Amino acid sequence: GETHPRPRHFRTDWRNLTRVSPDDYTRSGYDRGHMAPNHAMDLLFGRPGQLDSFLMTNVVPQKPELNRKLWERLEEAELDHFTRLFDPVWVVTGPLFDARTERLKSAFRVEIPDAFFRIYAAPTASGAPRLLAFIVPQDAPANAPLDRFLASVDTVEALSGLDFFHELEDAAEADLEAEIASQPWGLQELARLPGRLSSSRHRRPPPPPDHE
Repeated sequence: GETHPRPRHFRTDWRNLTRVSPDDYTRSGYDRGHMAPNHAMDLLFGRPGQLDSFLMTNVVPQKPELNRKLWERLEEAELDHFTRLFDPVWVVTGPLFDARTERLKSAFRVEIPDAFFRIYAAPTASGAPRLLAFIVPQDAPANAPLDRFLASVDTVEALSGLDFFHELEDAAEADLEAEIASQPWGLQELARLPGRLSSSRHRRPPPPPDHE
C-alpha cells in the first residue's frame, strides 16, 4: 500500500512552457490522469517521487471511466504481478493522438488524447528484454479484459512517432518490437481480475475526483 498520505493538490510545473495549471481541468469532464502512478512513485522513490507525480506535466486528460477503472487495473497489474515475475520492470507510457485535434473546453492549450500506451520491458540474461505493450482507447470498456488491448511495440511506435529500444541490435529490435508475447507476463491469469476498488479482498477509501 501507499506509505505516505496522498497529496491533496496537483501543482503547476514551472519547467513547462505552457504552464498548465490544475484549474485548467476543473469542470472539464476529464480527470487529471497520472502517467507515472502516485502509488508506484511513492513505493519506489518515497515522498519526493510521489510529490513529483502530482506535477501537471505528469498528467493528461483521461475520461473518469477509464482513469478510475481499466487504467487503474493495468497499473495494479504492473505493481502487484509484473514486478513479482521480473526485477526490474521498466515502464514507458504516454498519450496517443490522432489527426483530429480536440482540446479541453476549459483550457484550449490542453489537447485530449485519443488513447494511451503502456510498454513494459524486463531485462534478461541474454541482453534482449522481454516486452509487453498495450494501447488503451479513451472509450475502453471498464470491465474489459486487459489482454484485449495488447499491441506490438511497432504499433505503438507507428502511432506515437517515437522510437523505443533503439540501442538494441537492429535484428533483435525488429523481432522483439513486432511480436506480442504475453505468456511470460502471466497476463492470461490476471487479465480479468477486478481492480482493488471493486474487490472485497482490498479495502481502500473511494478516490477523490480527478484522482489519478
